[in-house]
Amino acid sequence: MQHEFRKTIFPNGLRVLTERHEGVPSATIGVWIDAGAVFETEKERGLSHLLEHMVFKGTARRSVQQIAAAMDSIGGQFNAFTERELVCFHARVLSEQAPLALELLCDFITCPTLDADDLEIERGVILEEIKSVEDSPEEMVEEVFQQTIWPNSAWGFPILGAPENIAKFSADDVRDYMNRHYTPRNVIVTAVGNVRHEEIVAQASDLLQGLPDGQSSARKRHVCPRAPRIVAHVAHHDRDTEQVHLICGTKGYDYRDPQRFAGWLLDIILSGGYSSRLFQEVREKRGLCYNIGSLSASYRKTGFWAIETSVEPEAAGKVLKLIGRELKKVKARGVTKTELERAKQMTRANLLLAEESSSAQMNRIARNEFYYGRQRDTQEVLADVLQVTQSDVQEAAIELFNPDTMNLAAVGAVKESALTVEVA
Repeated sequence: MQHEFRKTIFPNGLRVLTERHEGVPSATIGVWIDAGAVFETEKERGLSHLLEHMVFKGTARRSVQQIAAAMDSIGGQFNAFTERELVCFHARVLSEQAPLALELLCDFITCPTLDADDLEIERGVILEEIKSVEDSPEEMVEEVFQQTIWPNSAWGFPILGAPENIAKFSADDVRDYMNRHYTPRNVIVTAVGNVRHEEIVAQASDLLQGLPDGQSSARKRHVCPRAPRIVAHVAHHDRDTEQVHLICGTKGYDYRDPQRFAGWLLDIILSGGYSSRLFQEVREKRGLCYNIGSLSASYRKTGFWAIETSVEPEAAGKVLKLIGRELKKVKARGVTKTELERAKQMTRANLLLAEESSSAQMNRIARNEFYYGRQRDTQEVLADVLQVTQSDVQEAAIELFNPDTMNLAAVGAVKESALTVEVA
């Protein structure tokens, strides 16, 4: 289905993107900020996420109770998230409520009160959130892996921040961070659904006048910092758990790398679905785990690919040996034509089904703008996927599954001697 996409760039750098879907009753609105955790200094680690929490505590126009009442009166869904590169405040509402939803979202990023008393409350919430990750080995191993693959780097540090930083941030620290990063050139407004571009543009122009003017350091858009070169590491956090939680992985492709699509299909063949090689070998044939799948991401200047599973401590060495064996096999022999076609069909289905979700489409147009500066529609992406060959997938495997870049993270009571993945 063809939908009308339109883009407006204001003189101050603010961008508004809309995609009109006539005949649907809903709209998904997003306000995106190019100010994720990788832009924090060592002393600022955790400020991006803390600020995301703080804006919901009240604005110059609405108290926290009035914000809650307004959200409930709309009857939609409001939320926010902080990533390594981006922060997003978003809402999915009935189309007639889109103006009020955008008004609330714009309030959040232009005039939050950032009150010191509210900060004390939210500080406690985030410290508890950090503890909950530490108490969950499934979440903890992901943090350990990313710190392992990107050691001593903003790319690898937990997005939730350092407890010692969270404990001492002041309201002025939060306000200063916001003033430096929430500037027009770093902000994109997106709206997908039964919306009109001119109305969204007019409203954004009016509501976002409160953004800092972007003079001095904010005149240009951020330059995303480079991630460190990935080298092989093993990290083990000994915990008294029933299972050992494992992630083994390596460098991946950045968002603009044309090999990313071969990497997608390789990922599906190895770990995407019931027929994938690792699911069949580790779970179906041997019953060594309940689930095994991939953990991967692509960013502007880096990426990673990994396999994640949880097993009995005594089985860890055997499972890692099986994973290594499958990675070596695909390097040496490649993949079959049947596997490749099945992976392409799964990708095609996922891409086309996502077109039915306004939230997925809102996400797509924002990331296209951040990463490409233009729109790549589903058909263009699908064309890139469909032209991937068996040799492309094998070349990706040879490049990625390199012993010099293979990292392993483990959380649980397991022998150190078991923690090895042989891919050479």
